[in-house]
Amino acid sequence: MWDCRTMLVAVLWGAVASSSFLIGGLLAVVRHPRPAWVALGAGFGAGALIGAVAYELVDEAGAHAGRPFFVAGGLFAGAVLAGSVLAGRGGLRQAMADSATGPPPVQHRFATLLLAVASEVVVIVGALHGHGVSLAVIVAVFLCGIPEGAVATAVLREEGVRRRRVMQTWTALIGYGALVAVVAHLIVSSTAGNLVAVFLSLAAGVVLSDIVAHLVPTSYARLGVLCALPVVAGFAWSVALVGVG
Repeated sequence: MWDCRTMLVAVLWGAVASSSFLIGGLLAVVRHPRPAWVALGAGFGAGALIGAVAYELVDEAGAHAGRPFFVAGGLFAGAVLAGSVLAGRGGLRQAMADSATGPPPVQHRFATLLLAVASEVVVIVGALHGHGVSLAVIVAVFLCGIPEGAVATAVLREEGVRRRRVMQTWTALIGYGALVAVVAHLIVSSTAGNLVAVFLSLAAGVVLSDIVAHLVPTSYARLGVLCALPVVAGFAWSVALVGVG
């Protein structure tokens, strides 16, 4: 159903979700982020986003699905989609070869960032159509986007990309996030329950893959096994504000 008010709210939250990458980029430009703070933010954001995905996105997908198969299939498809992007040009074989010598380096290609922004926007839109956008969902998205934006900015600057060009990229992502929110709103508002279920679970699979392949390794690289503490703390935050009540 075409609801202008809900559409505008979705666009607003889509812009808010993607603006976290801009904030992370600004912080990295003003002052190079300390690895420990990036690790803590990535770990806490990963845990919070796991809770938000489980209690908001997957739960909402299950409510629309005629059969659980659609949710499971969407999750797996999301993992395949994310894996194909995160693996890079060398593909799965090269990614597995690189992992033999240690944790694979995170590749901040534009396609990866587009995928991350889109999936996090869908998290917020899914929550908006479910139980309303909660503080836990907003914090989860922000604490994931800010470290990603900060680290990506540092990588781009090291590769010689001008500061102005980097910030133009992050600014453009805000408009992209608003556009994704419109598409997500139209799909989630449709009457095709199984289509909604597959779409939401597809986004959930992408988010979970990004958490495992990107955010958790970013935290582990600095904190080691202690990265479990911010991850669990983030998940506890989501349980307290999303999963309870």
